[in-house]
Amino acid sequence: MRPSAIAMGKHFGNLGKMYGEHRFALSPNEQKAFKGFFDQAFVRTFKTYVWDQWYYYIPQTIGAYLFRLCQRQVNNFLHHINLNYEFSSFFIWSE
Repeated sequence: MRPSAIAMGKHFGNLGKMYGEHRFALSPNEQKAFKGFFDQAFVRTFKTYVWDQWYYYIPQTIGAYLFRLCQRQVNNFLHHINLNYEFSSFFIWSE
């Protein structure tokens, strides 16, 4: 068996030394917790999905508008017929 640090019984903390690696960071208490939250959560999402790809939303918008327009016309037509039928016998002056 090849002699290694683990085979020689060293603990994991003493296995190897790294030289030349330095890391500098702020402590968690000194960092801003919500830095850039609004920008990343709302502005970038809007730019990615709506602003950059606006041409995907045109057919859905037109379809929704036409659907609501037809729905309103049918609803008005049906209620107009029902109101004339229901209230015609209650009024003397009805046609």
